[in-house]
Amino acid sequence: MRGRSVKVREDLTSGVSFGREFSTSVVLFQEAIASKLGLNATDYRCLELMIRKGQMTAKALAQQVHLTTGAMTGIVDHLEEAGYAERLENPEDRRSIIVSPIMTQTALEEKLGDTLVAYRAAMAKLFSKYNTEQTAVIVDFLREFVRVLEAQTSTLRDTSVR
Repeated sequence: MRGRSVKVREDLTSGVSFGREFSTSVVLFQEAIASKLGLNATDYRCLELMIRKGQMTAKALAQQVHLTTGAMTGIVDHLEEAGYAERLENPEDRRSIIVSPIMTQTALEEKLGDTLVAYRAAMAKLFSKYNTEQTAVIVDFLREFVRVLEAQTSTLRDTSVR
């Protein structure tokens, strides 16, 4: 019985280590994509969020990415100057603005061109190693991984470290 608990502990340690490696790789990849678009990672994260969820107030966008409204002003400036987003009047509240993405997901992908072609080819090659059932398990794991990260991110943001 003791050997089994050691094995489980080793698997968990390996899993945590893999989680950190995976997360770092995703962040670095997103930073590289952002750089290709002439943005920083935070600007890109905001653009990607708006493309997925649609236009929103600057305040709502700031809340989504856990930034101050002051910081969001700079991000909106960057996105507007780069031609990725525009400020719109908020018909419900003159004191706020709506930030709207100018680009669609398709247009953004076209702008990235060969970068995404190479990425998709590499991912297709990776997934070709697995049958349909294995792929379903991998996708399920990754979805659950995202849920865990989202929950833990919320917890970290809601608690202060001293």
